Amino acid sequence: MRKSNTDRAGRMHIRIETSVIKVKYGVAGREVEGARRAAKDISGGGIRFPVDKRLRQGAKLALELKLPQETVPIQAQVDVIWSARFPGRRTYEASCQFTRIDPLDRGKIIRYIHEVLRRRKPR
Repeated sequence: MRKSNTDRAGRMHIRIETSVIKVKYGVAGREVEGARRAAKDISGGGIRFPVDKRLRQGAKLALELKLPQETVPIQAQVDVIWSARFPGRRTYEASCQFTRIDPLDRGKIIRYIHEVLRRRKPR
């Protein structure tokens, strides 16, 4: 677990690693298509996930996120903060900041993160 960068409102969000949140992405303003991919990490302010190619910083994407135990996917728009391929890996990753997300959906993400952290705490 680590803290993410501040979002546009200046808030800090807890970021957790994950492999159970599924993401579909596409160009903002178009329908999101394609296979769902497992996110690498998520916070209330953004998400990191695998992409097909390097994306330019500032690119605007539309996302569809599927949280475990949620029946309706979350729709969001993000800006790409960085995108890179790491040494020894074939795939690229993109780290993105949420720019348009329903506050109730952001709340679902934050509640999910807190639940994961609560379950991880040793008793």
